[in-house]
Formats: sequence, structure tokens, C-alpha cells
Amino acid sequence: MWKLVYGSVRGTSHARSGQPCQDYCTGRAVDSIMIAACSDGAGSASLSHLGSRLAVECFVEAATQSQDGSPPDRATIESWVELSRRQVLDEASAQGVIPRQLACTFLGAIVGEDWAVFAQIGDGVIVFDGESDYEMAFWPDNGEYANATRFLTDDDYLDHLRIETVARRISDLAILTDGMQTLALDFAAARVHRPFFTPLFQTVRNGPNVATLQTSLLGFMDSKRINDRTDDDKTLFLATRMVPDVPSSLSDATA
Repeated sequence: MWKLVYGSVRGTSHARSGQPCQDYCTGRAVDSIMIAACSDGAGSASLSHLGSRLAVECFVEAATQSQDGSPPDRATIESWVELSRRQVLDEASAQGVIPRQLACTFLGAIVGEDWAVFAQIGDGVIVFDGESDYEMAFWPDNGEYANATRFLTDDDYLDHLRIETVARRISDLAILTDGMQTLALDFAAARVHRPFFTPLFQTVRNGPNVATLQTSLLGFMDSKRINDRTDDDKTLFLATRMVPDVPSSLSDATA
């Protein structure tokens, strides 16, 4: 059984300018299969908050409806991502704007009993428990220039769609957008920053009900300590297979 805790908060820069949170994430557990997706709308795109929501919801719904208990192959993942992209492009057409105005990154995960499949376009990070330490599916794709990345709406999005299959059991999964990258990654060593994730997963396992945990998670991401590190929108999706004996609180997480 999976326990999911996730949410997005508006960055301080968007709060000052009156812009909405452009991040979005959701997930669901169906029997032993867990499906999740997150997206970060481009800051310069006026309707990217719509793009991120549509991309995430469409992917999760498509993956849920098509799930048969076996790991999806690359062609299947590509078809779900293409369906999500089509939803975003259709919304751009309905809004009378170019697709770039709904530009968004994409991160998705489907985790079964003894396998997992990850997909990503752009920056952000997918983290999971490895055989000896936390691992990441892909290093964030920041494109060719500073503060740039790849988007689902790009014409060449398929060239930058990364897909990885892991053929073993995974018990902890985190997905985060680039607003949390500086806390979650050790950039000097190009690896996951373990002290950030350990107390978070412990809290999800041993914490109270999901509603209380979600409130705590949102408060953690919107705390002064985190906002002093980044003014960007922030998303964090946490999922764990339920196991006993792990006490902690989200406030114990340190960068």
C-alpha cells in the first residue's frame, strides 16, 4: 500500500507580482501501482499554470486507464506524453494564444511491485531509494543557457523526452520541480542530497493522516527558511510503501 503526500506553493516572486502558482502535481495509487506526475509552468508564459495542470492530469489519467500491472514500454510512455501535450496545445488554441504561452516541464513516474518507469522533459528531479543510497532518474535538463530548460510544448520535445526503466522494487519516491533543486541536490558532487530526503520519507511513513501531513508539507515549503533559499514556485511529491518504525516531523528536514 502506498501513502502519498504532495502539494505546490506559490513562490514569493509570484506572490509579489500577483501571478498564480505555475506548478502542479498529483498522483494516485491503484492496487499495487502508483502513478504520479509534476510540472513546472514557464515563468515567462502567461498561461503556463493551465499547461502544467492539464499535462499532469492527462498523463495520470491515461496511465491509470491503461495500467495492466506490467511496466509500460517506451512507445506507451511516449503515447501518454503525446496525449498530454495535445491537451495543452488544444487549450492554447481555445485560449487563442501560441503554445509557448502554456509552456511547462514534465516529470512522471509509474511504480509497480518490482519495477518503475520514469519520464522527464526539462528540469526538476525524480528521486527514489537505490540499493545503497537515494538515486535520481535524470539530472535536470537546463538546456543550453542559464535559467533555461526544455518544455513539453517545444516542437522537438520528443528529442528531449528521457525515459528510464528500473527493474527492481522501489519503496520511496520523490518528485520535485526546480524551485526545490538547490535543497535536494548536491550540485558539486552531482548527486542527491540525502539529508534533505531522509526525514521527509520518515515523516510520511510514520506521520498522522494524509491531510495533516499535506498541511505540514505546504507549510514547510512556504516557510521562511525555504523562501530565503528560493523565490520560485515549489512542488514536492512524496510517496512511500508503508513500513513501521520511523518517527520524525517535516520540520526536521534540513538542507
